[in-house]
Amino acid sequence: MERVRTLVHAQLPHGEGIYGKDSVVAILDTGIALHNDFRGRIVIFKDFVNGRQGLYDDNGHGTHLAGIIGGSGVQSKGKYTGMAPECKFVILKVLDVMGNGDIATVIRAVEWLLKNQKRLNIRFLNISIGMLPQTRRREQAAFVDAIRRLWDAGICVVAASGNNGPAKSSVTVPGTIPELITVGSMDDEEQILLRGSMHLGYSGKGPTAGCVTKPEILAPGTHIVSCSTLGNYVSKSGSSMATAVVSGGLAILGELYPEFSPAEMKLFLYSKLQRRKGKNGWGIFDFSELI
Repeated sequence: MERVRTLVHAQLPHGEGIYGKDSVVAILDTGIALHNDFRGRIVIFKDFVNGRQGLYDDNGHGTHLAGIIGGSGVQSKGKYTGMAPECKFVILKVLDVMGNGDIATVIRAVEWLLKNQKRLNIRFLNISIGMLPQTRRREQAAFVDAIRRLWDAGICVVAASGNNGPAKSSVTVPGTIPELITVGSMDDEEQILLRGSMHLGYSGKGPTAGCVTKPEILAPGTHIVSCSTLGNYVSKSGSSMATAVVSGGLAILGELYPEFSPAEMKLFLYSKLQRRKGKNGWGIFDFSELI
């Protein structure tokens, strides 16, 4: 995260004391583990897989994303501080120990989000779930409809492009949904960083089947060091990690622009990031362009 914060110039908002305070970020993933970097900022944890009450993450993916989005870095004395270290979390476990899930579980979590959005002041949702291409159309349609309802309700949804690149039109659902902010990895071709963890050019590429530009935004996603389930830190790579970088970045922007709707936030990003055109999409997430 030390490298990530430098690449996206997070020192600019942090230097002004802007850390994502009062921004509530929901994460649909594998859960969250007890870690000093999240202390006092988990608003609620809801387990839609096993129905357990206490905080846990039997896979590690969700904990890693939460650290990128808003880990305080206290355990590492600031080295692995996340993007928005004062944001709050709503954690919904929808994926099992293997990182797998089903549409029905995700839709139940979406219904819960819609019901509790205003009470918990949920403004952002990080969803790094990628639907397999062979998923039946009826299930895909139900999933897409559920995620669209969140956007329409005022939750800014940030989705991963998936790891099926480098072929064109390889972005996975729900990243293909036009309204959402879809994120890909800017460093998926850097072999030194990959270190055998992912294949070269892994990040999903656009356009979609409907000729929509996806992903819109690129961010660091390779060899990202963030929180682990053991209470320390671990490196992971993928478009999921890049998505968390942007979700945390939006939590900071949410503090600056509390009145922005999801559409207004996306339009703001479009107007600013085109100045630094990326190899795919609008451009690279960078606070030097946004603040």
